[in-house]
Amino acid sequence: MAIKHFEPTACPIDHVLALIKGKWKPMILWRLSAKRQRFGEFQAAMPAVTHKVLSQQLRQLQADGLIRRIVGRSRGIPGEYELTEFGRTLRPALNALAVWGKMHAKPPVDSAYSARGVRRAITGVHGGASPA
Repeated sequence: MAIKHFEPTACPIDHVLALIKGKWKPMILWRLSAKRQRFGEFQAAMPAVTHKVLSQQLRQLQADGLIRRIVGRSRGIPGEYELTEFGRTLRPALNALAVWGKMHAKPPVDSAYSARGVRRAITGVHGGASPA
């Protein structure tokens, strides 16, 4: 399991994105941040991903040292995937992304989380005409 090393002068965000880029990798990591998962559980949770692509993304995450596959003790028991110690260091970043995603998910039109409502809550500035 080779962990990628990066130039110290590169952008730190590039380091993260190099490890988690891919359509399904963030969701795989998010699901594993809660608990171990079997291959079939990933497929059930992400029905749009093909068997081939899911296998590739899991292998890439393993190669990068973010997850490990735990082989079942007997032949009939499928293996499970879990975050490695290195992978668990991504939890705070994944949680921050989840919070940001929930805040900026397309809200209902009259929501307090509309772009104007968020700007108002953060800055205290209200849009529209100024009081006369």
